[in-house]
Amino acid sequence: MSPPNKGRPERGPALLLSVSRADGNGAMVAGLGPWLLALALGPAGVCGQWRLEASGGSVQAPGKSVKLSCRGYGARLGTVWWYRQAPGGHLKWLSFINPDSSTRYSREVRGRATVSRDNSRSVSSLSLHTLHLHDSAHYFCAARTGTGNPAEL
Repeated sequence: MSPPNKGRPERGPALLLSVSRADGNGAMVAGLGPWLLALALGPAGVCGQWRLEASGGSVQAPGKSVKLSCRGYGARLGTVWWYRQAPGGHLKWLSFINPDSSTRYSREVRGRATVSRDNSRSVSSLSLHTLHLHDSAHYFCAARTGTGNPAEL
């Protein structure tokens, strides 16, 4: 199931969440490690003051939870989408949250994910619960700004 397309969203930073597992000796093995990857933060020359900043993410053991956050600066957040991309894999849509806090989740995370937002702070958060090894990926937030002119996005 794909999210509805309501204008082209801004592309935000990615968080690599890596889920740990125990090796044969009981030691924890950190898959890819926690990385923070900055991506293109807004279209060049259009909305130079608009940006998204992400936080959260870490190496976690299977069964644990993690919270990722995305904050917008320079414009109101409209709909916020969450995606992830495993190393060597395709970008997969996980969830979206509208300004009225209505949400939708992909089958892959439904029942294990909670997306929320604080409109007064222009923040959206994605919490993943009961982590699995296949949850190890780069996590992306994308947002439609509340500028009122989607043609600029």
